[in-house]
Amino acid sequence: MPRSLIQENSSDLIENIMKIGVIADTHVHRISELPTSLINALTRMDMVVHLGDFHSEDLVNDLKEIADFRGVAGNHDGHIPGLPEKDLIEVNNKRIGIIHGHGCAFPFGFKWGLTTQFEGKLDAILYGHTHSCRNTVEDGILFFNPGSVIGRFPAMHRSYGIMTVEDEISCELITLETKRYYYLNRYIGLASKAVSYCCGLNKSTDSYI
Repeated sequence: MPRSLIQENSSDLIENIMKIGVIADTHVHRISELPTSLINALTRMDMVVHLGDFHSEDLVNDLKEIADFRGVAGNHDGHIPGLPEKDLIEVNNKRIGIIHGHGCAFPFGFKWGLTTQFEGKLDAILYGHTHSCRNTVEDGILFFNPGSVIGRFPAMHRSYGIMTVEDEISCELITLETKRYYYLNRYIGLASKAVSYCCGLNKSTDSYI
């Protein structure tokens, strides 16, 4: 049965979960508006995590029907009841923080803003909001942003992620569709990385945002 949402700053220990579908920034009303390939993939996951900007309560309820579900509120979700602003999941002794990420960039950049939202040592932080993919390890923490499922600007792709939790944590970025005007979006992506680097989000200009 789907697990009910828990309150902000609480944690729940879950055993033997290996695959987690990670989505963000869907901005749709119902699950039927999402790509069929994505829906099929999510039904095979042990858990589905949505990192905010659902757009409607109906989508939250739809996702609860297909898998064990966790979700956090985005900056467009103030009208949806029951969504915490952040959550902490413990999977196979790994501590995973989930948050949308709005308001975390200032004053010292996303890395600082995300890590200060959670207490204690974390193994991974999953976040959305920027619509830009990121899959990097910084100071022993995996930072993962699956991008936007619908390819909302400035995303270059429609994408989601799969997190595998075993002795170690790893994330895979899955591209659903490359948007038109790819090279224009590529230049926008490079500019976003440069801004991200200057804001202290990444140590390397080669890493995802």
